[in-house]
Amino acid sequence: MKTRFFLLILLTSFTVMSQDFSENWTAHYSYNRVSDMTSGNDRVYVASENAVFIYNTLDESIETRTTVNGLSGNVISAIYYSEGFDTLFIGYENGVIDVVVGNSTDVLTVVDIFNKPAIPPDRKRINHFEEYNGFVYISSSFGISLFELSQLEFDDSYFIGNGGGLLDIGSVAIQEPYIYAASIDGGVRRALVANDNIIDFNNWETIRTGSYQEIVSFNNDLYLQEDNQILISQDGVDYSIFESYPETVIDIRPNEDFLSVTYNATVLLYDENQNLAQTYGAIEGFTTRYTTTLTLQGEIFVGTLGSGVARFSSSNISDVIRLLPNGPLENEHFDVAASAGNVWSVFGDFDVSYNPFPLKTQGISKFTEGEGWSSINPGDLFGATNFVHVAVNSLDPTQLFASSFNGGLVEVLDATPSILYDENNSTLSPVATTTDDVRVNGGAYDAEGNFWVTNARSPLGLHKVSPAGQFSSFNTEEILAGSDANLDALAIGLDGVVFFGTDTRGVIAYNPANNEFARLAGEDGAANLPIDDIRSLAIDRNGALWIGTRLGLRVLFGPSQIFENSQISANAIIFLEDGLAQELLNDQVITDIIVDGANNKWLATADSGVFYVSPNGQETIFHFTTDNSPLPSNTVQSVAIDPETGSVYFGTVRGMVSFDGTSTAPADNLENVLIYPNPVRPGFNGNVRIEGLTARTNVKITDLVGNLVYEENTTGGSIEWDTTAFGRHKVASGVYLLLITGPPEEMQETTIEKVMIIR
Repeated sequence: MKTRFFLLILLTSFTVMSQDFSENWTAHYSYNRVSDMTSGNDRVYVASENAVFIYNTLDESIETRTTVNGLSGNVISAIYYSEGFDTLFIGYENGVIDVVVGNSTDVLTVVDIFNKPAIPPDRKRINHFEEYNGFVYISSSFGISLFELSQLEFDDSYFIGNGGGLLDIGSVAIQEPYIYAASIDGGVRRALVANDNIIDFNNWETIRTGSYQEIVSFNNDLYLQEDNQILISQDGVDYSIFESYPETVIDIRPNEDFLSVTYNATVLLYDENQNLAQTYGAIEGFTTRYTTTLTLQGEIFVGTLGSGVARFSSSNISDVIRLLPNGPLENEHFDVAASAGNVWSVFGDFDVSYNPFPLKTQGISKFTEGEGWSSINPGDLFGATNFVHVAVNSLDPTQLFASSFNGGLVEVLDATPSILYDENNSTLSPVATTTDDVRVNGGAYDAEGNFWVTNARSPLGLHKVSPAGQFSSFNTEEILAGSDANLDALAIGLDGVVFFGTDTRGVIAYNPANNEFARLAGEDGAANLPIDDIRSLAIDRNGALWIGTRLGLRVLFGPSQIFENSQISANAIIFLEDGLAQELLNDQVITDIIVDGANNKWLATADSGVFYVSPNGQETIFHFTTDNSPLPSNTVQSVAIDPETGSVYFGTVRGMVSFDGTSTAPADNLENVLIYPNPVRPGFNGNVRIEGLTARTNVKITDLVGNLVYEENTTGGSIEWDTTAFGRHKVASGVYLLLITGPPEEMQETTIEKVMIIR
């Protein structure tokens, strides 16, 4: 009784209801990498890395479930659908379990295992679900837990290791009167499933020693996966080697009429008499890294690591259909860039010391409003790999440059790779100890359409590409005190001065007008940088340079003064919290800084999500994390803003989501002011959006007799009105006038627009 009491206290049921964020957020996940599948009620549920898609076999439609719909967003390790209770279980590597009943938009997030400090973090993984007699048995890396389906709540947990210790349970199988548990570190154990006290480890007996990854029941026989490559069968009495495979078995699974065995590029189906009924090998157009197999109503579903799900008839493998929701190539976004209606993403990488190896060979993905995602395949990029930066030409959005931190610089025209610039056809040069390791990183376009880019660990660290494709190089050895510095972000000031970050030498400035370099550095000196390791840069709409370092944030006002004043200092952002002065993002790794149309800043961090702050940084407008938003990870590596819609795209290490922002870039004049919705019809509860505004525009909204109901001075190109009279109450039905006036110094351009409100 003491043991039972202790374990019940340890795992007292605790669940939370996750929020649906679909009103203001959009998911942009990759579903290429399938980890598990389950089926029931004419649907196939597919778990990708950290999202789920559901294939309806009747109408062949596909529905997705992501963090935007309330899922946890962690790495999925198991999935199970209870047909009798119409309930989906999604288990994660960190021990969290999401439960979705029917078509409900609500997600019940079970955090009992995740929250328990008595279970080490590396022993919380959910490995398998098995349903029996109204309960789901949850196999995990510490033991077995029960979830009661009718009440949707946790029940007991079984610690069945020696002395009641932890045991890594790969899966369980139930053949009355026993429940069997296969463990990686404790053999195969069993207990009487009807025993009310099998929570007591003394009621479990070890029936086979060794290491077993999985156990399944098929046609009244048990099958054990032993030492990765051996399948053991048990007919109720005797154990024997069923088959020894040439490679590690990834998945064994009982299906309708077959037992499936999956490894790499092979699927084997065994019938009820243990005969090999079918063998499927490589599937044309799909990666040969298979993960799991389902058979359903005469069709085969094969999950892959990189190509989604292959669906084909059991009798005709040549007629293959790919099941894959639209999305980018993968979920680990390293850099993101946007132009009007388009978003680009690259998936390369380097570590904190700028080591790019092992190289990543993924291509480039593009999102287009109204069309979705498309991609440039790695094979079309002239052999370049490990793309770490992408920049779109604002003067000609059909052109962009993608930086490879190993292979050079690729120009893309009209979404088609045009040319690779490297040591053979440009001024770019490789790392001194190599002949072809050309590490190109941060880049930006200037006002004339020239593209400036950094070239790490090279004496020629800065390069310019003219609109005609002509290269110019600039020797940085002296300013960098050598040629082995790693170079990162690059930004261009309003006066054309080029700034770029380094890992040990602070911020470097270059003035093209007089070919002069200058440097802002020194953690303890006048420069006032927290560290000379610079990870992100941005110029705001007032010309200030925002500097993201590996230990915090600084702002340099009038940054071109760096050429005239060697003692110029950057400034920390200080704000008051509970009456105490605090430094904004102190000690944080600032991975990206983006300035929106209202001069507000998005500040991405390596482990604290993303901050949205006011123009001077004194006010935090939003702080999005995995706890209060659909961000799949607090490691946000890049942010991009669509200047037309104001949507903000967050590239994280576990996927991309976008937030419906409200601030677009200011227009040049007031000729194209747009108001929507117009008219505002009954039942509409959102905001009226006014776009096409110039910077520092005054907007007054009045009724037809001149009563003022709203006024705002803009900094960006758009505002939103909540259709209230200064926030007090909703205005009545009628026509309202918008008196829009530009700033006096710009000839005070004016226009009058109308919006109709229908209550």
